Order: sequence, then C-alpha cells, then structure tokens
Amino acid sequence: MLRSAERKPVRRTKAEGPPPRGRTKKVSLTVDEGVLRAMEQEAKRSKRTLSAEVTAALARELRRRRLQGLVAEYEEEKGAISAKELAAIQAEWLA
Repeated sequence: MLRSAERKPVRRTKAEGPPPRGRTKKVSLTVDEGVLRAMEQEAKRSKRTLSAEVTAALARELRRRRLQGLVAEYEEEKGAISAKELAAIQAEWLA
C-alpha cells in the first residue's frame, strides 16, 4: 500500500528554468519537422535557445522514464497503486 506520508513530494510552482550548465557536446540529430517547429516556437516563447529547450526536454524525458521505472519496481514489490491512493497523493502535492 502506498502511503503519501512516507513520501516527500517535489512541488514545482514555476516553469522549469534552464538545465544546469555543464559539459556540452555538439551533436547532429534527425528530427521530425513538426516537432522541430514546435520546439523552435517554444524556445522563442520562453526566450531560450533551441539547444537549451531540447536539452530541457531530453532531461524531462529521462526523469519521466526513471520515475516510471521506480513506480514499476514499487508496484512489482507492493502491488498496484490504487486510484484512491493516487488521488490522495495528488491532492497532497497540490496542497
């Protein structure tokens, strides 16, 4: 059983800022034109470079996949998270 009191939720109240600066590497990628246009528009809207926008999107995807893995491990060990438990946790996060 999932107990929300056992978790320390991370709350984000503002849009994520740019990813931390670190070592970078220039790469060449093939990207769907529609996705590229959307990323360019988002970069312009957020006043960030396309590289910063793509880096942030990739970092979010990696975090999402790690979280999915953690949830899968938890559910394998403890059983599926019920809708009631999920609703309680979401309510706590939004509080």
